[in-house]
Amino acid sequence: MPRHNQGFTLIDMMITVTIIAILAAIAYPTYNHFIIKAREQGARADLVQNGSKLERFYAKNKTFNGYTDQMLEQSKSTTYFTLSGTYNSSSYRLVATPTAANSGATRLVVYDSIKGMFLCDDNQQTECNPY
Repeated sequence: MPRHNQGFTLIDMMITVTIIAILAAIAYPTYNHFIIKAREQGARADLVQNGSKLERFYAKNKTFNGYTDQMLEQSKSTTYFTLSGTYNSSSYRLVATPTAANSGATRLVVYDSIKGMFLCDDNQQTECNPY
């Protein structure tokens, strides 16, 4: 009686694992980029919300002086960004800096009351691109 071999050979398994590894190597960076962009959008939403709050503060006080970082509200980007600001008498600049929990993110999200929203590639905020 002839014997029928059933199952996979070692070559079949190696080819399957190789294909899965190639697909994962392509998919993971794309997924990670998508996650970082989504977190940047959360930071952007928080900056716009705080910008509105600052404009209300200005309408009451006729200056941005006196506004502090403790007054900033953060709802969408709490874990992944830290918000800070610079407040002058007639302008302000809000900056969302990535935290250690936001692995892979290096860009700052900046909202300037005069220039608008920017993504900056460095901490000196010299390499900024309009959002």
